[in-house]
Amino acid sequence: MVEWLDMLAPSLKTRDRRYPVYARIKDLIRENILSGELRHQERLPADRELATILGIDRSTIARAYDELELEGLVESNVGRGTFVTRAEFTRDAEPAQTNGGQKPANPPPLETRRNGVRPPTGNAPIIWHDKFSRFSESVSTFIGRQPISGPTARQCISFAAGIPSLEFFPQQEFEAIFSELTSRPECGRMFAYTAAEGEESLRSEILKHLRSQSMDVAEDELIILSGSQQGIDLVARTFVDPGDSVAIEDPSYFWATCNFTAFGARVLPVPVNEDGLNLDLLESLLARRGVKLLYVMPSFQNPTGSTMSAAKRRELLTIAAHYQVAVFEDNFVGDLAYEDQGLPTLRSLPGSRELVIHQSTLSKSLCPGLRIGWMVAPSEAMSRLLMSKRVSDLSTNSISQVVVSEYLRRGLYVQHLISIRNEYKQRRDVMCAALEDSFVAGELRWNKPAGGMFIWASLPSDCSARELLPYAEREGVVFSPGDLFFVGGDRKEFLRLSFVQSNKSEIEEGIERLAIAVRTYLTGKRKKPYGDRSREMRGPNVFV
Repeated sequence: MVEWLDMLAPSLKTRDRRYPVYARIKDLIRENILSGELRHQERLPADRELATILGIDRSTIARAYDELELEGLVESNVGRGTFVTRAEFTRDAEPAQTNGGQKPANPPPLETRRNGVRPPTGNAPIIWHDKFSRFSESVSTFIGRQPISGPTARQCISFAAGIPSLEFFPQQEFEAIFSELTSRPECGRMFAYTAAEGEESLRSEILKHLRSQSMDVAEDELIILSGSQQGIDLVARTFVDPGDSVAIEDPSYFWATCNFTAFGARVLPVPVNEDGLNLDLLESLLARRGVKLLYVMPSFQNPTGSTMSAAKRRELLTIAAHYQVAVFEDNFVGDLAYEDQGLPTLRSLPGSRELVIHQSTLSKSLCPGLRIGWMVAPSEAMSRLLMSKRVSDLSTNSISQVVVSEYLRRGLYVQHLISIRNEYKQRRDVMCAALEDSFVAGELRWNKPAGGMFIWASLPSDCSARELLPYAEREGVVFSPGDLFFVGGDRKEFLRLSFVQSNKSEIEEGIERLAIAVRTYLTGKRKKPYGDRSREMRGPNVFV
């Protein structure tokens, strides 16, 4: 094993975006398996161990091992490690390699054309590493930070996904609406393209919905989106050039950070406190750096669940106006308020009309498969966003738009919100109570959000939620490691728990399993039992 490690380290010193680090690691290990240097059932170093040896991110090793496993060359077992399984291959069966990271030699000249047709030149595959764009490589590197789940010991309870519960999707109402609409003579509009800015009847209903939230929006300031993720993509492609600075909450929504990074932005993190963005640090950053855009989730932030106070919202707009920074407000769960009707959006505050780009979605409050969201922006900005929308997908799904517009027109969405707010609030309360009953001082701390979908928790500062995850998987429960949400991925002790997908009994069982996993992990890490039943130093409201 020493020999291939000695070969691997020097190959990583050369930076070549066309041949990323994970691919070099995969190819060199593969070469040594096929040559017999790595024998059948030989154990490879753990991803954490190899990452430490090479001085790179652990997720890079995990991705290399994952691709080797997909090729059938290695097998990974949670708790045991990763082992060589296919050393019996011969080099004759080996697909074309990337030649140790060197660009492949140019192919020989084509033979003379015959009847104007190029003769075949062999069956060597394209070296795809040489073809990927910077955008693709950036996305690939960022997504590599996501954990690779292993098998679980029993039926798994998931607190990981940020999606609503299937049981509350209004299937019967949608079936009835769709059946009625398709029976009408004018139903053909459901199956044709709609305007890029959105289907007229849906735009009318969304404008009514926005007015109910005290937002005065003109018709040329609204666009219908294919979900809020498209909104993030449109803002990035419309406003961000490589090298531009984008300020973002830290921690923040994983896919937003990924998107801005992929477009070449310098993503500048601003810490989140219990009541939202740290405005002192934000202003210090804006005074020193030429920031073009600020991305924020003022209500029930992902992943922390924090809510920015009304005073902070007003102050944020004052700061942004002074430094001429556009504010991108993502109100992705604004309709899921449990304590009251929630605070006013940034876009509804005085002085926001020419400063704030606002977006929201039905993906969290209704159902994600509709892919319906909307964006509000100043008319000058909206004209460019609309161009980007046309380039992206021409128009949003027509059937979804027509069905949703009728669903809103009949007042069914308001009734639905009353129901799910009550149910999700109960699930939040059940999870908080289960955490209180299951954990003791020194094990876990957490917050109690006023709305949304997530509880933000933390282990002791010297621990890692990513290290905890395999222990939790063996107990049959999973969560999202918190380092995914930090710009630098450097805060390891946090974890995000989603309370909306599981029913009350599943939540209680899942938290019990999580407590067992945490104690097993902490006992192994610190070599001493955790038997103290004290409630000191344990409780809600833990932020970075």
